[in-house]
Amino acid sequence: MNDIRNSIVDRALSKNKKICLPEESDSRVRKASEKLKKMGFEIISLENIKKNNNKYIDIISSKPFSKNWTSKMISDYIKYDLNLSLLALENNDIDCVVAGAINTTSNVLRSAIRIIGLKKSTKWVSSVFFMLSPDFKKLYTYSDCGVIPDPSAEQLCDIGYQASKLHDLILCKAPKVSFLSFSTLGSAKHYKVTKVQDAVKLFSSRYDDVIHDGEMQFDAAVNPEISSIKMPNSKLFGDANVFIFPDLNSANIAYKITNHLAGYQSLGPILIGLNKPVNDLSRGCSVEDIIYVSAITAIQSN
Repeated sequence: MNDIRNSIVDRALSKNKKICLPEESDSRVRKASEKLKKMGFEIISLENIKKNNNKYIDIISSKPFSKNWTSKMISDYIKYDLNLSLLALENNDIDCVVAGAINTTSNVLRSAIRIIGLKKSTKWVSSVFFMLSPDFKKLYTYSDCGVIPDPSAEQLCDIGYQASKLHDLILCKAPKVSFLSFSTLGSAKHYKVTKVQDAVKLFSSRYDDVIHDGEMQFDAAVNPEISSIKMPNSKLFGDANVFIFPDLNSANIAYKITNHLAGYQSLGPILIGLNKPVNDLSRGCSVEDIIYVSAITAIQSN
């Protein structure tokens, strides 16, 4: 392992958090769990969690979504491993949950929002992918690659802020946020460009202490020479590390291109906006992906 991966693991271990990976029927999850235990992480099994089933029935019964449920419906809901792990998290029996090797993102999100709920500081759940360079020396934050299909200007502003906070938390480095578009500072006129421009105005009025700029094309965000031509007064100087995409189409395509053509490792989707740390995995995840997403999730725990 190199510096960035070492740093993430070391900081995660120092948190001493209890992690649950509920999809124990998946061989990748089992292998990752064993490796995490050998690294010093405390992995809580479903078998241990099931001892508290009676408490979890009370939690489910108190939630608005189960208002008209029968006792059998509640019992069946708890039998679902993902739901069981989230109930343990809600009851503070564990500190974080990592799922998605088997479950779809929509399943993970639906159950997490129902059981864990949102932070008071936000109205939405969004996500980031951490993109780790092949030499493990650089890590970039892409958002939102997994949740909100067509975010409004208000949502883009919130996505930018939540992603910047997470970048700072995980890397301990100042975020430099670029709001991306097919236009740079009005070089094209279109309602989709206007949306990004409006998001930047909102961000500037609320979070001006966070280094940011936009709207901009990707080359101006990452190449100092191109930035000096297209945006000579940019605050980013072609050195952005947090990339806010205008919609899910562009974000999802971009992270997969970066992953498969540039050889960057994609860690995520890391969910932001939930009351407690719950993270999703790509169903194509590797054992290594599970390990590092688990470490990131532990760092997210208070």
